[in-house]
Amino acid sequence: MKRYPIPCGKKTIELEIPDHVPAEWVESHPMKPVPDLEKAVEEAIHHPIGTGRLSSKVKPGQKVALIVTDITRKLPEETILPLLIKELLAGGIQRDNITAVVATGTHRPNTAEELREKFGKVVEEIAFVNHNAYDGKALTHMGKTTNGIPLVFNQKVVEADVRISTGVIETHLFAGYSGGVKSIAVGVAGEETIAATHNYQMLQQTRLGVIEGNEFRRFLTEATQALGLHFIVNVVQTGKKEVVKVVAGDPVEAFNEGVQVARQLYEVEIGGPGEIVVSGVSYPKSLDLYQATRAGNVVVFGPQPVVTKGGVILIPAPCEDGCGHPGYCDIMKKAQDVDDIIAISREEGFAPGEQKALILARILQRARMVMTDCLLPEQTLKDLYLESAPTLQEALDRELKKNPKARVVLIPDGLLTLPIIKSHGA
Repeated sequence: MKRYPIPCGKKTIELEIPDHVPAEWVESHPMKPVPDLEKAVEEAIHHPIGTGRLSSKVKPGQKVALIVTDITRKLPEETILPLLIKELLAGGIQRDNITAVVATGTHRPNTAEELREKFGKVVEEIAFVNHNAYDGKALTHMGKTTNGIPLVFNQKVVEADVRISTGVIETHLFAGYSGGVKSIAVGVAGEETIAATHNYQMLQQTRLGVIEGNEFRRFLTEATQALGLHFIVNVVQTGKKEVVKVVAGDPVEAFNEGVQVARQLYEVEIGGPGEIVVSGVSYPKSLDLYQATRAGNVVVFGPQPVVTKGGVILIPAPCEDGCGHPGYCDIMKKAQDVDDIIAISREEGFAPGEQKALILARILQRARMVMTDCLLPEQTLKDLYLESAPTLQEALDRELKKNPKARVVLIPDGLLTLPIIKSHGA
């Protein structure tokens, strides 16, 4: 009997697989963290990629907007921001002219306590404001892209003379890889801009890990050119949030260099697809169904699906906070079947956050999804076209009983690892 450790929220499940069952373990490549984080950030800021140092580019009297991530992103901004501010002060910028705008996108505002916990003492040194995608009075309209997408952004960001963003480079369903210009083109955009880009048509044209020819990333670039982003500081991290690379400088050139490292870390070649795929979810993404089901994205939306057509995806996650964003549940409950979910999404559209219904439906067209070790009632999951099993072991045993010759693919970190099939598709 082979044993494999699969994350499930704050705990780890030891999954047993009979020796005769072919199983492939798919884990991100090992990569050493930077030995001294503060030194790595400082080096990146002092030797930026594709542009000159900030201290030589800024001028006294200018207003600076620092576009920072919200609490749904975990990266060492408590280290990054003080070093960025130090560089700006060296260029003659006054502390009173620096504002950190929290790029919430359509997420809720962050509390003062959450900001202190995330950013440290710097919250007492410069002004922090939460972006609000729904507050028309705090937004500025800047026309439309060539494809007709409205360009609506946070007013404080628009009015700043210098715009700098922080972020993390990791796989992303729409952008291919997050980071770079995404935090400004989405994180501080208005609701109508976000709704116009997170839709049925856009999802048809994007894949995880694919940035070349990506229509969403084309929008990000055009939107950022209209607004202007002068400098970025991005990190690449392991699943344990250990920083392995810091890049800073030009939003495109620095991002591209970071993506090269992220690919080496996250993208893992595998022998072929599996009839059964286990995709693990660690805390805090395991807190609700909305986030936990992202573990199915890497299985279906990579360059090639790694589950066979008609196969099954097993996702262990407790979902203590329930379903998460309620909008996607409403769409799925009123649909007659999975195809109807897609039809509703295509014909009626959806508000930001409700795209989860379309994403789940697309996954379910490919494979069944079974939630295990989950606190949500079986009927609640059934209403969303999801199956359930009390434990991951029971779910696997049940599937192997139905299909004894099944190949099993195990992805312990189902949110970051991106399996790439070597030579053939499903």
